Amino acid sequence: MTNTTASLQYRRAATQHASVVGLVIALHDTLVGNIRRAAAAIERNDIQGRCDELVHGFKVLQQLESMLDMENGGQTALKIQRFYAHVRGQLLLAQFKLSPEILHRQIEIVIEVREAWQQVDNDAAQNRRQTAPVYGAAHPVTDPTFSAEPRLSFSCSF
Repeated sequence: MTNTTASLQYRRAATQHASVVGLVIALHDTLVGNIRRAAAAIERNDIQGRCDELVHGFKVLQQLESMLDMENGGQTALKIQRFYAHVRGQLLLAQFKLSPEILHRQIEIVIEVREAWQQVDNDAAQNRRQTAPVYGAAHPVTDPTFSAEPRLSFSCSF
């Protein structure tokens, strides 16, 4: 198995059970990789490599934008949409100017946004841990104060 194949299998397994935020984080990671490889391709004058990576980066941006809930996301969704449009414009500019420097700056800002998404995911995980029932703490047979009434509500909305 090659490193590329192993990496692809790992990413596929990691995203199969990921939350929506987890998928957004994975897409940001993919975008950073595309931009990083495009910058390296510019530096070594690899036209095909540069084009392939940038095209894939544009597709990742398109996927990220398609995941935005513009109807319910309000100003936050609009700002994120503008951010993705800015990154797309900078990738185009770097393509025209053959500028790895522009791409390196985009890597920095995409990583900043990725870290913000990671914090959202961490906060959500912390909230889930704080509200999760502790199994074994109350048992209907051994604890007379056990209540069969539901303590938590369940929602599939994201």
